[in-house]
Amino acid sequence: MNPLTNHQKAALAQYRQLIAEHPNLFGTRALRPIVRDFDLLEAYAAEHSTVLGVAAATPYSQFVVDLVESQLPDGTLHRFPYQRLISASQLKGGINVVILATIENPQLGNVGDVVLLEEERHATGTTEIGLPRGFGEAGLSGEQNALKELREESGYGGEKVSLLGSAYIDTGVTDSKIFYYHVAVTNHMAGAAEHEEAITNVSLVSLESLWESVRSGELQDSFTLQALAFYQSHQNSKS
Repeated sequence: MNPLTNHQKAALAQYRQLIAEHPNLFGTRALRPIVRDFDLLEAYAAEHSTVLGVAAATPYSQFVVDLVESQLPDGTLHRFPYQRLISASQLKGGINVVILATIENPQLGNVGDVVLLEEERHATGTTEIGLPRGFGEAGLSGEQNALKELREESGYGGEKVSLLGSAYIDTGVTDSKIFYYHVAVTNHMAGAAEHEEAITNVSLVSLESLWESVRSGELQDSFTLQALAFYQSHQNSKS
């Protein structure tokens, strides 16, 4: 059995710290509990030449590989690695937001039109259209984060903010939870997007045009689709 590499050791060391600081991330799994015995973790990592623990981390997320165990029909335990992404901002108390903003001030455009971004997305390598969104900043409420992200990414702003709903991005991959807000837009100034952003255009489109973009396949951003579903549900409940 080969000795652990420096990467394997570092990943387990960060994992130990993560468990100590956030024990809630490692419980409530009755069918596939997470192994927290570090002797077992080190032995498995060495035997299978795999990285367990915090395999990688950025300011936005941690890529964690847990060792989980499940009971086979004959009663024996089967151990295997299971990966997940942990939202860094969420760990710090930040509220991740997506904003569906509609024009309320007729001096800014057609009342009811939606603020839409065109942005180059790193994961797909394509330019996509979608709603403003952002990782939550710790210390700010969801409403404050929604207004902040909307202003930074589009230049639009308002005062009336309402929660549309919340949903997990993908329960098979990450614990990241998104809160969807509606903002009634009443003012505009130059946006101040972070330098990491790659926003190429900000436009106002009618809700009908947005749904047509969904039907045609032009709009494929799941955050925007979820926001539209929440918004439409709220609109239907009013009628």
